[in-house]
Amino acid sequence: MFEPRFGLRAIAVAVSSAIPFTAVAQDSRPAFEEVLVTAEKRSESLQDLSQAVTALSGQDLDERQITSFVDLSAIAPGVNVAKNEGFKTVITIRGVGNEANQNAIANPSVSYHLDGIYVASPYALQTDFLDLERVEVLRGPQGTLFGQNSTGGAINVITQAPTTDELYGTADLTLGNYNLVQARGAINIPMGDTVALRASVSSNQHDGFSENIVLDQELDDADSISGRLRLLIEPSATFRAHLTAQYFEEEVNGAAQKGLLDETRDPRKLAQDSPAEYELTSELYSAVLEWDLEAFTVKSLTSYQDDDILIRRDNDRNDLDSLPPFALLPSYYDAETNEQTTFTQEINLISGDPLFGKLDWVAGVFYLDTEVDISILERLDYGFDGTFDPFTVEDVYNFTGDFGFISDSTPERDSASIYGQGTWHFNDSWRGVFGLRYTEDEVNSEVTNFYGRSGTDALEIESDKVTGRVVLEHDFGDATMGYVSYTRGFKPGGSNLTYGRESEVAPIVVLPTYEEEVVDAYEIGLKTDLADGRVRLNGAAFFYDYEGLQYQATDPEVFQGGVGNIPESEIYGAELEFAAFLTDSLVLDARMAWLDTEITADHDALDNVASDAATNALLGQGFDLFGPEIQMARAAEITNVKGNELAKTPGFTGNLALSHDATLGNWGDLRSVLQYTYRGDFKHRIFNNDTTDVVDSYDVIDLIFGFHPANGDWRVELIGKNLTDEDGINARFTDVFGVGATGDELIAPRQYMVRFGLDF
Repeated sequence: MFEPRFGLRAIAVAVSSAIPFTAVAQDSRPAFEEVLVTAEKRSESLQDLSQAVTALSGQDLDERQITSFVDLSAIAPGVNVAKNEGFKTVITIRGVGNEANQNAIANPSVSYHLDGIYVASPYALQTDFLDLERVEVLRGPQGTLFGQNSTGGAINVITQAPTTDELYGTADLTLGNYNLVQARGAINIPMGDTVALRASVSSNQHDGFSENIVLDQELDDADSISGRLRLLIEPSATFRAHLTAQYFEEEVNGAAQKGLLDETRDPRKLAQDSPAEYELTSELYSAVLEWDLEAFTVKSLTSYQDDDILIRRDNDRNDLDSLPPFALLPSYYDAETNEQTTFTQEINLISGDPLFGKLDWVAGVFYLDTEVDISILERLDYGFDGTFDPFTVEDVYNFTGDFGFISDSTPERDSASIYGQGTWHFNDSWRGVFGLRYTEDEVNSEVTNFYGRSGTDALEIESDKVTGRVVLEHDFGDATMGYVSYTRGFKPGGSNLTYGRESEVAPIVVLPTYEEEVVDAYEIGLKTDLADGRVRLNGAAFFYDYEGLQYQATDPEVFQGGVGNIPESEIYGAELEFAAFLTDSLVLDARMAWLDTEITADHDALDNVASDAATNALLGQGFDLFGPEIQMARAAEITNVKGNELAKTPGFTGNLALSHDATLGNWGDLRSVLQYTYRGDFKHRIFNNDTTDVVDSYDVIDLIFGFHPANGDWRVELIGKNLTDEDGINARFTDVFGVGATGDELIAPRQYMVRFGLDF
């Protein structure tokens, strides 16, 4: 961290890196310094960007105990991060998230980049943060600067780069309740004047936060290891190469997803009669090559990614012995395995000196090839006798045997894009930004779904779209910039694993393929520093006009579900980031977001919670699961969702942090952070079902004290997270394929930790 003069140590570690400070020479008073980010492919001041961006340094992440994507919820305004099914991370920005996340080939709405590399797999979002320089959260549609376009925004994770300067390293050990043991280390090794290596490793273990009392199995446990090697080769002043190999492995019991029908009183105890298991390995290999030419820089980004996941879980999320007869059809995921392999290639051209003295520009091409190998086997206890009987392939084709949703498929997505953006300087205070993108996207799937059909279906869907961005920027002074912008975002369509078929008794709701979604985003923003740099205020207001929003749908035909499209919806919102020096050593950091969403067009959709309730009721009367009576009863639950809220869009989120730096004479510094986070209530699905879809708000208080000796390379920190032991719901999930059970996954309980660190 930058050390200001006059003996005042930087306390920006306690707040966002959007608001670090330096001392003002004339009166020695601290002020917020310029923050450089690469959100627009070149190093620029955060305050000069005409889009909403939150930046968090690696030290900020440590001070706030942000160790994974889920911890970013509400820390960045308008950002909600939830685990779905216990093993998928769904990031929603400004009400735009991946509501089609049960479809493995569906594009996310928020793109994730690691050191400029687009990371395609949603499973990779489960990995731990490791040895980071900073995280940048860009809010709003992206496409004219990044390889992978997105409708919600982008999260850029930048790791610590190796340097040829010197040999140095850092390590820390964190111990806490729940038998927490977390060890991290990184070392920078110069290998001459032109080559350097940085190696990082992390291990994270703790006991389960929750317990399945029926099987005496701990859940919400952790046991993972992460490693990264990053090699810098810089043979000349005009060429450099970064070669990266990253590995993550986790093997645990898995997430606690407590069924809504579970009457166990303790929120962190649940009753389920089938065991859980979760395994993930994630590998990423990349090469980033840069050539500095006279007029521009050429950057090539190449990657290969491989993610492999295994899940076993109680799919009805309950112990059926404790429920009334036919309340839920007993269900168990005997195995769900997914392997996703991805190749990406991106080439950027980034201007040096402005063309004609007026134009800064970026241009690029991007190619993506990703393939998912999916195998799902669900077992169902049709006899309600507590036993999942074995079955044969003949049983499947004859609709007999204790099996549920079974699918084998290999969807593949190929995407190619060309894009560019330029900034024209009209004069010293007025600028125009113009961006354009063309995308061609194709999905091919071989789907073998044993329910309702035999053999393999070959599906294909193509999308092509021109999108763009127009911005007008104006400097109202040396420290104030305002902007208005229009951006069109695009997310391609795809193919479903299951879908409805022609029937005389019920309409088709889920089709073999789903269409693209398009958002027209309008935004006005202001960024300013006040009171000689002691106050920073960034705000934005926006309106989104959405067409074809993709969501998880259900068909009247039993066990058929997939992705559908909502014709039209609207999103309004505003965000505020405020930071101020209350005293020379006390900083207030506040981030807030307001959001309002609505489906504005007629759309008939089937709420599978209601349809499965109708199914179970008729099963209790002896009707055939695949008979016309049940299909008609399910179809009767189709409803018009016009006027409903969009899913996972809290009306208000907020984060407040007070950071204080005290000098203890010759002993050193005591740095403290008190943080309060509030996530408002929201609707879990677009159906806004009062029984299952209302997710309550929660608030969390965190506190950290860190002692940094004046003449030492060590440090010690005392950390308290969720001090009030809030049982807040991080995520709620309703399966659209199986028996439609709903379960909750909670935030982490109260945790006490002590962290010992050493720099060498």
